[in-house]
Amino acid sequence: MLNSKAPSPPQSAHCLMTDVGVSTLNSQHLRLASYAMEFNQLVEELTTREMNQKDWKQVDALFSRIMLFVAVHFKDEEEMMREQGFPGFSRHKKLHDKFTSEMAGVQSQINNRKVSFSGKLSNLLWDFLYVHINEEDAQYGEFYRQKGVG
Repeated sequence: MLNSKAPSPPQSAHCLMTDVGVSTLNSQHLRLASYAMEFNQLVEELTTREMNQKDWKQVDALFSRIMLFVAVHFKDEEEMMREQGFPGFSRHKKLHDKFTSEMAGVQSQINNRKVSFSGKLSNLLWDFLYVHINEEDAQYGEFYRQKGVG
């Protein structure tokens, strides 16, 4: 998936997330980072034992919450980009679509109970979010600041 530039997920991601200049999107980024850290912690715990039905229900619930929130966040972010005329919109949307597709593949494996929980999976969300927010989203943050959008 990614060659990670991200450090390991911390206890709090606030200090590691770039301020994109839009408070709503900053709040959503922190919530996504929180989900990523929760998912990372759960997966690390599950790699130490055989999974039971309760574990699967916990994974299902968390991953579903993450997928729903990712969809809401991407929709909000993309609407704002279109409204403000962000020149990198098409490229940025392709990154969102690719990530959504990869996550849907993981969700399918979870639904079929065919996912193997590993360090790679535990860092999937965190790696994407860290790199995406700090490198990709930072670009529209600068664009919005120049336009006086906050």
